[in-house]
Amino acid sequence: MFVGCKLPHGHTIEHGEVVIHLNGANVGFDGDNPWRNGVFPDAADRISGAGLTQLEGGQAEAFKAWYDLNKSGGPIVSGMIFFTEKAADTAKEAKALEGVKSGTDPIDPAKDLPKGVGTANEE
Repeated sequence: MFVGCKLPHGHTIEHGEVVIHLNGANVGFDGDNPWRNGVFPDAADRISGAGLTQLEGGQAEAFKAWYDLNKSGGPIVSGMIFFTEKAADTAKEAKALEGVKSGTDPIDPAKDLPKGVGTANEE
């Protein structure tokens, strides 16, 4: 099973005795080498703005149980956490959700600041 998580720093799930750490959109990101406009390149553990985590055995069962308990709210309803059985399907789902805002997305100061608010280097 493959889990996609669009939350920037992932998510930690505790279900019963099992603790699952989901990769987030920033997994593998080097803060000292930022990418333009907050768009990070795809990697084995990140695609289309979603961190990917592969779960097997007890972790997969615990995740499914947690998902069933929480599917009516929060990041599941908004599509920030999703899962599929195949990596290719997870990549397709991540691509489909690529433009969906999580509310924690980086802003572009040149166009996203409220009216009347400027940046420190403006005169």
